[in-house]
Amino acid sequence: MSWSRTSRRCAARAFVLTTTMTAALASPGLLGLSSGATPPTAVTPSAATATSGDASPGSDTSPSGNTSPSESTSPSESASGGPAGVPGGGCPRYPQVAGPLSTWQDIPALSSPRVDLASTTGCDGRIYAIGGRPAGAATPSASATPGAGVAPSEQPTASGSPSSSATASPTASATGSPTAGATLSTAGGTPLGNVSVLGPVKNGWTDAADLPTPRSGLAAATGADGRIYAIGGRDASGPTDTVEIYTPSTDSWSAGTPLPEPMGDPRATRGADGRIYVLGGDTLAIYAPDSSSWSTADAPPASIFAPVLTTLPDGRILAAGGSATGGGPRSTASSAVYTYTPGTGGGSGSWDQVADLPTGVTRAAGATGPDGRVYIVGGRDSNGDVTDAVQVYTPDDDQWTAGSTGDASSRAGGTATTGGDGRVYVLGGTSSDGHPLDTVAALGD
Repeated sequence: MSWSRTSRRCAARAFVLTTTMTAALASPGLLGLSSGATPPTAVTPSAATATSGDASPGSDTSPSGNTSPSESTSPSESASGGPAGVPGGGCPRYPQVAGPLSTWQDIPALSSPRVDLASTTGCDGRIYAIGGRPAGAATPSASATPGAGVAPSEQPTASGSPSSSATASPTASATGSPTAGATLSTAGGTPLGNVSVLGPVKNGWTDAADLPTPRSGLAAATGADGRIYAIGGRDASGPTDTVEIYTPSTDSWSAGTPLPEPMGDPRATRGADGRIYVLGGDTLAIYAPDSSSWSTADAPPASIFAPVLTTLPDGRILAAGGSATGGGPRSTASSAVYTYTPGTGGGSGSWDQVADLPTGVTRAAGATGPDGRVYIVGGRDSNGDVTDAVQVYTPDDDQWTAGSTGDASSRAGGTATTGGDGRVYVLGGTSSDGHPLDTVAALGD
């Protein structure tokens, strides 16, 4: 059942009042304090994190030595909450932001270029970059089409993974971007198990425990209890149903309940009901954490691979763009946008079509900002070219507008997540000239 606009405004006001007194005690990590520090006595949500160059998505104490990436806050210590107006959003709590977000800022780069990686934000507000593929350029292949559960993707051709000490993007020896209309081979490229954690901006990325099953094209989502789910993707053998769960407080992984079927390029988001929604082509899989079980529901009316999947403030799940099921030329980049209204009591929901994207894209990055708007960054357009378009959706009036563009937004095959400081972070992917990217940028006020 959807909320009315009046209900959402009331909920937002109640959120501000209640979090004013509790935010400092409930979420020390978001205030830039270690878990043992004493927070100030009067902190409002909007003041919880800064968005200046010294801001961080997590605490101000960087992990070092043998410290766990999540030492500053454990899931049980972290605040609940979500993007502004999202009921039952779980963790992390975001500052109140009017928006729209319009300013790009460079963030410390990943240790090496990565394509087809996943990202999510932990309860401690930190950014987790998971898996992907090493450096290399996309390779056009006129005859290759993906197998079941695999979409055309940004495929590297490098013979090996770059060393962990690499900090710069590859040189011009990488090949250029594929020609329009070509399909991409899904062969080659060694899946990575790297897990990187972005703490304070001044200290950059640190390593967490490796993903047990290295994968590219996977999805990631943070459960309401703070555990992080790495879902599906492609391992060394192809599309997989593997689900692995990371516990930040112990820096350890465990096996989760497998997907109902292998998904080579899934997208995932946690719903307002606490369930995790995973879309892969013509299947919507829904995970119930309480029972550790999956159910399935209908996919959008026109099945799509590699859309942006995110949760709206009213609890609906939005799927935007993507490419047609079964592969084919990139001219099938879709402008269609659908919303899924979850069923009550765990039952099946329903899909509705909403306003189309101004520019159809596939393999774009996207996330719901703290202002309740959806930010879709880059991707490949109907000509197969990487675009720098930033497309901003306002759910209240079902309209798209153009956002701030630049070098930071020109990428495809990357990933996006909203950090604990309220900025939308975009990571990795490939640039318009075919170079893989290690760059990270944040879109804020």
